[in-house]
Amino acid sequence: MTPHDETRAAVSASLSHLSYYLPPGIITVDELAERLNLSPEKLNLYKEIHGLRVIHTADGETAADLVIKAGGRLLVETGIDPLDVDAVILYHTMYLTSMEPTSLVGHVQHELGLRHAIGFSIWEQYCASIITAIRVAQSMLRAGSARNVLLLGTDCFFGSLIREIDGITLQGEAGSAILMTGGGERNRIVALSSYTDGSLYKGVHCSPEEYERFNLIYFLSTTRIIQRTLKKAGLTLEDISVIIPHNINLSSWARILSILKCDERKLYADNIQRHGHVFGTDLVMNLSDAVAAGRLREGEYALLVTAGMGANWGCAVIRH
Repeated sequence: MTPHDETRAAVSASLSHLSYYLPPGIITVDELAERLNLSPEKLNLYKEIHGLRVIHTADGETAADLVIKAGGRLLVETGIDPLDVDAVILYHTMYLTSMEPTSLVGHVQHELGLRHAIGFSIWEQYCASIITAIRVAQSMLRAGSARNVLLLGTDCFFGSLIREIDGITLQGEAGSAILMTGGGERNRIVALSSYTDGSLYKGVHCSPEEYERFNLIYFLSTTRIIQRTLKKAGLTLEDISVIIPHNINLSSWARILSILKCDERKLYADNIQRHGHVFGTDLVMNLSDAVAAGRLREGEYALLVTAGMGANWGCAVIRH
């Protein structure tokens, strides 16, 4: 344990358990390209350069269905009493509310029996919203306003096959869940950082010139937030056992690691081809699978990194 760790141990917050649900529907990149009439050049970009292979599709399941399955699985696996959950924070990317007076987080609370929990959503940082949700939960735990916080993530296209962020990635659907507790040691948060460049607020509706600017600053902002978070943690990349990425594509991560002069073997990239990009769930899925695969052992550090349209970045260091 570093001196930095010791000073924060008394007020630590941990990602004590993680779970995720991937719907069984799968579409290959070739099938999606045919359905969307993508050019051979675009198919080659996604498949051969970006290393994408499949996306998961909900096939009739709703955003609520996805997250209820992920949250229900977590409650079963941990054995926690739903009445002991003090807060539910829903993080997502897609616009999931309607003009009708309904509440997705309320629906989830009702189905999972979380009757004592306060519920709310965090979402306008898109795929980086998960890091902000973790930050808010950490603050609640440190302030003593909650003992157990359940973070739930979901994203659903409601049957649409328009899954493309032009030239960057293809997107799937999934649900995820994190139980955060105070004082635990498993996946203890060491440092968090977030960054937003509000000039790119148009997201996927950016002009070609704005897209070009986003591409220029993406790599700079990603490397800077990694360096800033490591500095907060009092660590270097040499201290990190595994990098847990968002699954946007392989080629951008190869460039980021090259800029950082980081060994590519540190990147847990298995799920980029195996499952594709599923928004904020990427970090939950990848961290869970990296631990299961023995890539992260007790006492070792992991670096979690994600970015979202808008443009937003989020980064965390945890000690497993």
